[in-house]
Amino acid sequence: MTLKTALGLTLALVGLPFAAAAQDYEAKLVSKGQLTIGTTGSSPPSTMYDDTAELVGLDIDLSKKLAADLGLEPEFVVLDWASMLAGVQAGRFDMVASSVSRTPERVASADFIVSQPYVANGVGGVVHKDNAAIKGWEDACHAKTGIVKGAVQINTVKAKLGEGCLTEVAEYPGWTELLLDLQNKRIDLAVGNYITPAYLVNATDRPFRMIEETMAVSGNALVVQKGNPELAAKIDALLTSYIADGSLTQLTEKWLGKGISLDQIAK
Repeated sequence: MTLKTALGLTLALVGLPFAAAAQDYEAKLVSKGQLTIGTTGSSPPSTMYDDTAELVGLDIDLSKKLAADLGLEPEFVVLDWASMLAGVQAGRFDMVASSVSRTPERVASADFIVSQPYVANGVGGVVHKDNAAIKGWEDACHAKTGIVKGAVQINTVKAKLGEGCLTEVAEYPGWTELLLDLQNKRIDLAVGNYITPAYLVNATDRPFRMIEETMAVSGNALVVQKGNPELAAKIDALLTSYIADGSLTQLTEKWLGKGISLDQIAK
């Protein structure tokens, strides 16, 4: 055996564990060769339908980029937010990409794996432009309030405003229904993640106005099936590379313009 051949064989054998480890996540995917992604299609600008009924948005672009870099085909499963985390927990899809707030409770959960933040978000409030009574959060007590069912941001608002301040809170299946009732003045205030209403206020001619203060700036994250930690680690590594090479900034600016800096996320 020549030295060159022996060296090549040694390198090949040394590389085998790493090659096997790299393939571990693929063996645990919901469908072979696919990255199956849960999303709502109703949380603009992260996930929504355009005028041609195509699924688009920041989370959709990011998921497609991740899938391509993983050597997989993206497959989107669209369902209501209230069923989203239960769906990934039950193994219906590999990953959730749907404007998911990265809360301490979710990070600590044993039911799924939460990635590092990829975009800064926070708790936002939006009112009708005609609503002169609510200028800031301090004016929001006793307002008829709407949230997307399952949204956690209302807890932050209640904690800030005090016990008994928001007593009338209606739940909606998605932002479309929520903002329709706000537009028709059936509710006074919509509470949720910041970037969705901010995008709609800036990108459409709807009669909305954001409350200026953004509470509890945090991040949005991807949620990966708990049985595939190798996939979660690979996704985190890719997100780190996207931050370093500027491609994540490009995606964010495409959909949000100038968003909240990741450096502002509350530690």
